[in-house]
Amino acid sequence: MRRIFTLFAGLLLVVPGIFAQLGGTHNYLDTSYIAPRNLSQQSEFLNNNTSFPAKPRDMWQLGVFVGLPYIDGDGPMAVKGAGSGISSYAWGVGASLRKAIGYAISIRGSLAYYNILGLDYQRNRNYNNSPFIEQNYLTAPRGYIHNYHTKAIVPSVEALVSLNNIMFHNRQGRYNMYALVGYTAFLYQTKMDVVRNDGTRYPFETVNVDAPRPEIRKVLRGMLDGNYETLAETNDRRPELGEFNLRHSFSAGGGMEYRIGKKTSLGIEYKRIMTRDDYVDGWFRQSGDLVNPVFTSEWDNIGFFSLGVNQNLGSSKKRIPPLWWMNPLEFAYSELNNPKHMKLPKVKLDDADGDGVTDQFDLEPNTPPGAPVDTHGVSKDTDGDGVPDYRDKELLTLQNCFPVDEDGVGNCPEPDCCKERRGDTTIADCRISDLPSVQFRGNSVRLTKEAESILNSVASQLKANPTCKVRVSGHGASTKTAQQLSWDRVNAIIRYLVEKQGLSDNRIIFEYGTEGDPLTVDLMGTTEEGPNSVPAPHPNLQKTK
Repeated sequence: MRRIFTLFAGLLLVVPGIFAQLGGTHNYLDTSYIAPRNLSQQSEFLNNNTSFPAKPRDMWQLGVFVGLPYIDGDGPMAVKGAGSGISSYAWGVGASLRKAIGYAISIRGSLAYYNILGLDYQRNRNYNNSPFIEQNYLTAPRGYIHNYHTKAIVPSVEALVSLNNIMFHNRQGRYNMYALVGYTAFLYQTKMDVVRNDGTRYPFETVNVDAPRPEIRKVLRGMLDGNYETLAETNDRRPELGEFNLRHSFSAGGGMEYRIGKKTSLGIEYKRIMTRDDYVDGWFRQSGDLVNPVFTSEWDNIGFFSLGVNQNLGSSKKRIPPLWWMNPLEFAYSELNNPKHMKLPKVKLDDADGDGVTDQFDLEPNTPPGAPVDTHGVSKDTDGDGVPDYRDKELLTLQNCFPVDEDGVGNCPEPDCCKERRGDTTIADCRISDLPSVQFRGNSVRLTKEAESILNSVASQLKANPTCKVRVSGHGASTKTAQQLSWDRVNAIIRYLVEKQGLSDNRIIFEYGTEGDPLTVDLMGTTEEGPNSVPAPHPNLQKTK
């Protein structure tokens, strides 16, 4: 037994490194571990219709154990030493099957066999324990020294309560501590070695009971033959099942389980069985002296200290480890730290001036509505004259015409050539004015076949009237998105006229963001001057590059 305890202690020192590879949180989103009857609840959870995932299927646990049973009664348990036939130790073996019914509570059934030897060190005259003892030792000079051999078959059903697997501030550790309570059907047989093989009594009067206890027991072991021929009495003075007695008992205890592999663990446990029987050791205690004896009766309780090896049963692809090895809070905390399932609201960032640049990055948070801005929310100034585009009446002022007035108009005089060209004669040379409009659908900037046909006709008219230009005017000034969409549509038409129809871009005037139907781009013949290209007002909202 000592070797078993030494081996167990050694494993406790070696396996922490092994167990470090066993950690991890069960993924409660995985449906492969859910029993068919619970799939509806799991579906509700995955669809965010309930907050609680279905309980996953977990493994059963099969255990085998060995241990040291003893009777806490009137006769001391035998101790190790030399001697003849009598044995000098107690032992127990058994097997168990355990299943979780929740994360903290599990049910275990077990069957064990106990073999217990006991040897007293003092004389007794409590012959009421057995008529056979009284028959042989009533006339003995110094009484009888009690010894016994108890065999027990011990089936139990117990509830185990895990004490450290549901933790708010730590992961599930490498060990699991538990308490247990339950029912034990204690079936035992107790016999005594009262006489020698030839039927004569033992000369207990020759034993020096004043010597140290180990010496007394050494002498007794040399004296007894170890046959245990006499059946001990019981509380009701008769065996119930042949030579065995049945006691319906309450059991309680605690233990610790230590995980050394994905399916394997070691266990250490102490269990106490309350038999409500004073004759499990075949004796009840006598006090007082030999002349005036006082007989008392106290129940004999069974203690069992055991070591075991446990193996989880089931496929790891369909079942998780037993629930007492899981901390269900790990999933909740991991979801809070790194959400994978939670239905989070869409992030909405403030944009006080509605220019398309959030306040967090807007360097000019009070831009007037409709004003073109750059990616930092600052009003655009295309020609760099200090007058923002939304107030500039001359978007492309030459630098040699600086400074400009408050409307962004430069101070350069109008060239004479332009004065000569301006007038009714020039206008009269352009024989086209109104041209068909181009329609767009929804938020699209794509030219339809009908639109391309219209533009082909417009290009033909412009080529036939070389003194005319065309003003391409897009509408939509209410928001930044509308402004950019207006620019994209005007740009699409100009690119088609230049790239597909070969029209010179200096005959085109680029205009966007005016009042009107945002789905329509108007075209008008003219001799006026104007820019043939304008930077995109909101490049971050641009649909085409």
